[in-house]
Amino acid sequence: MRVKEPSKALPEKAKRSKRPTLPHDEDSSDDIAVGFTCQHVNLAVSVNHVKRAIAENLWSVCSECLKERRFYDGQPVLLTDVWLCLKCGFQGCGQSSESQHSLKHFKSQRTELHCIIINLSTWTIWCYECDEKLSTHCNKKVLAQIVDFLQKHISKTQTSAFSRVIKLCEEKCEIDEKMKARKGSSGPSVKGITNLGNTCFFNAVMQNLAQSYILTELMNESKENGTKLKISPSSDSQLDPLVVELSSPGPLTSALFLFLHSMKETEKGPLSPKVLFNQLCQKAPRFKSFQQQDSQELLHYLLDAVRTEETKRIQASILKAFNNPTTKTADDETRKKVKAYGREGVKMNFIDQIFVGELTSTVMCEECANISMVKDPFIDISLPIIEERVSKPVLLGRVSKYRSLQETDNGQYSGTSTIEHTHHPRANKKHPSSKEKAGLSLRKVNRHVDFPLMLDLAPFCSATCKNVNVGDKVLYGLYGVVEHSGSMRGGHYTAYVKVRTPSRRLLEHITGKRNVPGLKEPDSESAGQWVHVSDTYVQVVPESRALSAQAYLLFYERIL
Repeated sequence: MRVKEPSKALPEKAKRSKRPTLPHDEDSSDDIAVGFTCQHVNLAVSVNHVKRAIAENLWSVCSECLKERRFYDGQPVLLTDVWLCLKCGFQGCGQSSESQHSLKHFKSQRTELHCIIINLSTWTIWCYECDEKLSTHCNKKVLAQIVDFLQKHISKTQTSAFSRVIKLCEEKCEIDEKMKARKGSSGPSVKGITNLGNTCFFNAVMQNLAQSYILTELMNESKENGTKLKISPSSDSQLDPLVVELSSPGPLTSALFLFLHSMKETEKGPLSPKVLFNQLCQKAPRFKSFQQQDSQELLHYLLDAVRTEETKRIQASILKAFNNPTTKTADDETRKKVKAYGREGVKMNFIDQIFVGELTSTVMCEECANISMVKDPFIDISLPIIEERVSKPVLLGRVSKYRSLQETDNGQYSGTSTIEHTHHPRANKKHPSSKEKAGLSLRKVNRHVDFPLMLDLAPFCSATCKNVNVGDKVLYGLYGVVEHSGSMRGGHYTAYVKVRTPSRRLLEHITGKRNVPGLKEPDSESAGQWVHVSDTYVQVVPESRALSAQAYLLFYERIL
């Protein structure tokens, strides 16, 4: 949109020139800067006013949308197209939005110019009066100074913004819960998610995470700036427990919490995942292209990135407890303590508590009977799928090689141990987004593969992880499925989720809390309602429909 009618109360516009100019400051580059020279910069830019506004307001949030609480009607207030006025620091949504608050701010009658703005995502500078894009090379001294200031403070202000918006969301959620209790629940609380363009692989995973009740609960406990964390080292270290104070969560973690809270709200209509997806793309640029991607890889990238943010958050709190020692200033005793607390502290992030397990490999030497154990962390376990194969004629001279390959395949598929299977090649594993590669042609298994509602992992668990008596079961209940339809060159992801009562025993087991108020165990292990979700389409379905899905990912939770 081109703006050609400025307010009459504004000063007379200076003439604009469109010619190559040299940067004004003496210490700038020797290269000639070619760009548009705006004559409004001196009147429409105030570094001091911007700094003051940034310190007082939320970062990258439209001030007017925030007043209207527009993040509750399906579109989050944390828009990506937010522009900041370089005269007063006002933040408003851009011309691509419905409200166009940035443009309205410029058109408001006032005695001073408020025509130069900057995009807080792309750092594009624009002048409404000139209706042109500006470069920092022209009028470099003031524009480059303010861009540098904003970029240096983005992490701190963005984190603070998320924390404050989360508080506003919680207030709204509390009101919704009270209204819901008065009116009564008429059906499963599942919201559709808007497809941003080939993002069904993301939506299907998020539907399952939204039904992972323990995830929301643990994130709720650690979301605040100043949250206390008690770290208890192992008894071997002979160290006392250390209580540290956590800073605000990282931007991706905060965006995930905000999204999960929004999924619980009672308003009808689909939810846009734009804020969360954009935060993820900053950590994993491979998802920026809006091409078809793999749901399992998405889940790994998301959980790993959140885990990294939380690990850094805990590590920083430990260093702060010891007055931020460095390798030069810290003595040997301090270094040992920081290392010991850090080793235990990083395990206390909520990703590790919920999703991360350990795969133990034991090797014994037949000569000396020495036993060695190696433990590797994992987020999920990948299983090969048995598939019938048609034998092909074998030329003479290749019989021995052919038999050898057959024996390898038989050995791979004959075992029943879930853990052992994770080490074998995944040539026949359903992998929708893979392409042909190690001369090996990958193809999708389209036939239905049975999977259980209840999974007993006791035969595959070590004695230390079971924490139960010999002969007892270690049961996991199915609560989510990611299904892929189509071929490996293209298709569509959907989700089946089980809306159920959160398990009090599971929450007590992970958090260590006892007698959690407000939670009751379901009447039976199968109690709950299955819902099929395809982007924005939500439908209640029978359990048999979920069990007949072409499953790609399965989500189980511990039933103690």
